[in-house]
Amino acid sequence: MAEPAYIFRGMGGTKTACAEVGERLDRHLRFSGLLPENVAVTVALSGGLDSVVLLDLLSALRDRWGWQITAAHFDHRMREESESEANWVRDMCEGLEVPCHVGHARVAPGNETEARDLRYEFLDRARAALGADWLATAHHADDQAETVLFRLLRGGGLAGLAGIPARRSPGIVRPLLPFWRSEIEEYAHARGLNYLVDPSNLDLSITRNRIRHQLIPEIEAGGEPQFREQLFRLADLAGRAARILDRLAEKASDELVLEAAESRIVVARTGFLAYDTNVRAHLLRALVARVGPRPGRIGTRVALEFITTSSSGRAIDLAGGVVMRREFDRVIIERPRREDAARDEELIVPALGAGDGDVTIGGVAWRVRWDLGAADAGEADEAVAHFDPSQVRFPLAVRSWQPGDRIQLPAGTRKLKKVFGDRKVGRSRRGNHPVLVDRSGVLWIVGVVQGARAAGAMQGKVFSVWLRRKE
Repeated sequence: MAEPAYIFRGMGGTKTACAEVGERLDRHLRFSGLLPENVAVTVALSGGLDSVVLLDLLSALRDRWGWQITAAHFDHRMREESESEANWVRDMCEGLEVPCHVGHARVAPGNETEARDLRYEFLDRARAALGADWLATAHHADDQAETVLFRLLRGGGLAGLAGIPARRSPGIVRPLLPFWRSEIEEYAHARGLNYLVDPSNLDLSITRNRIRHQLIPEIEAGGEPQFREQLFRLADLAGRAARILDRLAEKASDELVLEAAESRIVVARTGFLAYDTNVRAHLLRALVARVGPRPGRIGTRVALEFITTSSSGRAIDLAGGVVMRREFDRVIIERPRREDAARDEELIVPALGAGDGDVTIGGVAWRVRWDLGAADAGEADEAVAHFDPSQVRFPLAVRSWQPGDRIQLPAGTRKLKKVFGDRKVGRSRRGNHPVLVDRSGVLWIVGVVQGARAAGAMQGKVFSVWLRRKE
């Protein structure tokens, strides 16, 4: 097999550097808890200096920690020699007796962002295919400093300045973040490690390469020799501040949530707007994170404007399938499920007399009973309405409301849509209220209002209907 055109051959050297880096990594992992003992770890292996050193270090610590080590390599097909590099990485892993999963892009990505997305999509699949608990990438301290400067130049916020996290979902860890590139190079030289050199890393048309090869060295040479160390420290400080803000925002958002479910929360709009405008962005991201991904800078701005200025009944789509809707003084943030909701049922009350049954309205099960007799308030947890038997036309039905439904009120006949609006019942809650209807229209909107045909104080027999939510 022909070797790749770009390969660096390590020369070998003193074992002191190897032992020092290995012991430092061991102490770092034990102090941080970044990687547990006795787990399976897949190394994202490009074949370059950093990932080869990471694989070598984790392999050296494998017995001490009880790890199962595997590797995954993705061929982006962005360069002619990429296939030979993939074969070189596979052969290297075979020599180390490390199982390696190799993948290839079907179509070469058009830019670095697309390449990154494809790579991480593959790496996540590879980790699962190899049965690993964690995916380890070889990002180091220089990468952190360059990322912070890159985001600073692009106007990144506090979370952006926190740089590369040591751990992120799904199961990704960066064990080498405390180590500088110079230390990694020294280790590779001392170990005599061979690795690939990607010529695209020298392409100065790529912003990150200009930061690495021009901007940072020029600033350091111009009188700021510790510039990259200060950028690394900025990432640490920004990360701590961001975590504190997140905790404070989460605690404050608890007080704003009126209702909460797995994929839906209801927020008090007036309470939200009572906060200073600079605080709302942090609160919003904490609230949205309860049902979906946190919005970015643009998404946050759009959502804040929506909460502030939109009228009741309006809705917008956020990233990750999250929908935000305003209903009077409530803001609903939800991630609708793809599967269709169960259809509402209908319960028929055939005639005067006694009976009972169950019905599901708005996903909630209700127990319904009816009887002809003296007015009875029923149990404490039951809603009840009484009717003059001569004023209702059987059969009756208990069902959800439908467009066009009307109810006779003392002031006249009104559509249920208007009734809900007058009583500030938002659209998302209207389907939760059963309605009792006869052949003439709606008699009762349970939990909202009784129609004009509902009886007040009556002598003699009345026809009564009771509803109670089932547990």
